[in-house]
Amino acid sequence: MVEIIVGEKRAQVRGILFDKDGTLLQFISLWGSWAETVLDGLERELRLEGAELPEGPGYLLGVFLNEKRQVTAHDRFGPLAMGSPSQMIGIAAYYLYRTGVPWNEATRRVTAVVEHANEEILKKADIRPVEGVVSFLERCKALGLRLAVVTADDKRPSEQHLTKMGIRHFFDAVVGDDCVEHGKPFPDMVELACREIGLEPNEVAVIGDSVGDMEMGQSAGAVLQIFIDEELRFEEPPACTDAMIRSFHDIELQART
Repeated sequence: MVEIIVGEKRAQVRGILFDKDGTLLQFISLWGSWAETVLDGLERELRLEGAELPEGPGYLLGVFLNEKRQVTAHDRFGPLAMGSPSQMIGIAAYYLYRTGVPWNEATRRVTAVVEHANEEILKKADIRPVEGVVSFLERCKALGLRLAVVTADDKRPSEQHLTKMGIRHFFDAVVGDDCVEHGKPFPDMVELACREIGLEPNEVAVIGDSVGDMEMGQSAGAVLQIFIDEELRFEEPPACTDAMIRSFHDIELQART
């Protein structure tokens, strides 16, 4: 067992489950360029139907844009932060459907836009790990902890992102939204990840950067829910959080027999 200590909170664990985006990797380094590419693609599709993107289109995906329509930040409570890829497609397809395009065709065309964006970010995006995460993962493995990723993204692109950052080898399992019936905030991902790494939910901590992560962990019975706020955007932790950190350096790990 390993004792995980965050401020006054401590718990003994055999494993840790990590959200991916905003927890392991810097959110905007990946999803900023993705959102820009998707909005550009959606705009092209709308113009084919004689329509335009609505004013302030960033809210469609839950991002904030500057005057050059570049993503500068994201809404921690928005669809890009908490939603699944299929939900993103549904949101974008709705705006094409509003122009008179049949839903099946709107979904097909938007899916092509999203798949193009997925390919582009793997080729061009400078995906950067959150500060301190690599050394933290090294400490976890040295202490024998079982590690898994539980992400609202799909499994295959998630593994590609982790591989591009050079950290895939730290994880014993990767569970994506497409691996379970119900995504975050439901407990399914934690339950599946625990089965894959041979642990029970009450033997793991969950680390994430959204309220969906915290609710997921708590509903599954994880022993500790840790909210990471690297961008210093929260004065108080969201609901269901046991401890809030600003950096992985805020977590202490101690071996226990």
